[in-house]
Amino acid sequence: MYLYLYNSANIDITSISEGIEKTFPVKVAYKGYKEVPLEAFHAERKQWYAPVLLSLLIEKPSIWIVDVDIYTNGMNFIFGLAGGGKAIVSSYRLGSIGMVGKEVTHEIGHIFGLPHCKNRCVMQFSNSLIEAIEKPSWLCNACKKKLEHKINI
Repeated sequence: MYLYLYNSANIDITSISEGIEKTFPVKVAYKGYKEVPLEAFHAERKQWYAPVLLSLLIEKPSIWIVDVDIYTNGMNFIFGLAGGGKAIVSSYRLGSIGMVGKEVTHEIGHIFGLPHCKNRCVMQFSNSLIEAIEKPSWLCNACKKKLEHKINI
């Protein structure tokens, strides 16, 4: 799993990497700083369009932690987005390293094919900061089983 950062000075790379490796069958390779291009910026919204940012990740699997406000179609904002073996997480609205780690786990879950979950689980969909705070930072037993099944295919 390749890890990139953009302006995320408050991110503890070791803590994030250990959390990823504890939950998923991957080793994290920190690849350094990756610039957020101006063409992804929407001036009226004062936000960055996450699908454009996601398309800039070439290596798979990859996760990019940015500290800019991101959005996608139909949403006022998002904490993260995953697709095609890649994910992006924004620390902009999350505040703490624990919250960033939680959203990193959520998006990597999507990389591994886990859908949103109705259980008390890190894979619950979060439409607000309160919902993100209230969900746990771990996979529920059902999602752990799904992950094990997907890994063993």
